[in-house]
Amino acid sequence: MSLHDHLAVQYHQQDTNYYCGAACAQMVLAEIGAGLLDQDDLYADNHSHSTTESGWYTAPDGLTWTLNARRPASFNNSFVLFALASEDLISRKICWTIHHYQVAPVAMVFGSAHWIVVRGYEASQAPSGSGDNSYSISAFDVNNPWPPTPMPGPPPPHTSGDVCGGGGTRGVADEHIAYSTWQSDYMTGISGGHWGGTFVAVCDPEPPADRPGPGRPEKRPDGRQLLARAAAARRAVAGLKAYGLHEREDWKRTLQGAEPGEPVLVQRLDRLDDFYYVVPMHRSRSRVSAVVSVDARYGTYKQTAATPESHFPELLHAVRKDVLDRVADRRFELEDRLGRLLVRPEAVCIYPTLVWKPCRESLSPFWPFHMLTVGAHRLYVRVDGAIFAALHDTDRGI
Repeated sequence: MSLHDHLAVQYHQQDTNYYCGAACAQMVLAEIGAGLLDQDDLYADNHSHSTTESGWYTAPDGLTWTLNARRPASFNNSFVLFALASEDLISRKICWTIHHYQVAPVAMVFGSAHWIVVRGYEASQAPSGSGDNSYSISAFDVNNPWPPTPMPGPPPPHTSGDVCGGGGTRGVADEHIAYSTWQSDYMTGISGGHWGGTFVAVCDPEPPADRPGPGRPEKRPDGRQLLARAAAARRAVAGLKAYGLHEREDWKRTLQGAEPGEPVLVQRLDRLDDFYYVVPMHRSRSRVSAVVSVDARYGTYKQTAATPESHFPELLHAVRKDVLDRVADRRFELEDRLGRLLVRPEAVCIYPTLVWKPCRESLSPFWPFHMLTVGAHRLYVRVDGAIFAALHDTDRGI
């Protein structure tokens, strides 16, 4: 019987496409009694105190400074930046902070791209101390502040009863990530610079474990053939049951009566031969209550996101005509002042699968793109209908 340790951290979106650190600070500070602070002010603190290394929107030192400077007087603890040598060590540090201090850590994921709040974990048992490396971790619950609040116009003020987390363009309040996915896709470590080669999170001040726990090798098929869609749907249902999400109070209502719809294949653009399925879970023909990700080569469960009160994703199952209608006979500004591209319907190729990589335009694998080739150029139509002439994957701390 596994342990599920969970904190009730209210979800809030980031107010711009680079305010992830501000949104995470807003969520954690509200959790410890500071109230809902303004993201503009929090970002100004984060950014102006990101001084160890240039080039960050919110760097680890800046976020740590903000959390400590803005913590309420009633909070008798402090926040410490940990840049550890392995994913195992930082993941255990995150579990201990949640379990013992009852505070949600903030973790750097997708290399150095993005901050998220980790508000829960599943493990074989609770850690007995900050240095305990004997237990095994099976999953994390996170608050990913992406996507940004809808534009145009200023973001709505955040309140205890706002619509952040309502699904679709208002973000996802309930997201469950299998530990194997956390290891391979999320907590991948910073690749260069001052924090290069480390795995980063802002946690409680106690020292971490001094060595990783025992590894658990995963048995997988050879992956030569991609799963058929029917098999992917079955694996999605099996994954939800294996992790007991149907029995968890925070997932019961979302998954009750939900059946898998047509899986959609997505290819990772930043990795060789890496594919996954997005499986919508339907409560009715037009009502998607959750989306499940399954590895398309190996059939392993990856993660689930709830989509309350949402018909998202709008273009997940789009046919060629749906996508073409979005771009045909329109002009799009190209990168590097190369001019504007006129999309002629006779000269467009639409890639047969959807595509995704962590980038400024999508920091959730549940928001992939239709990729179109127009001569030597590409366009990307995100599943909510937004269109981009390029995907930017070098930003840090967005």
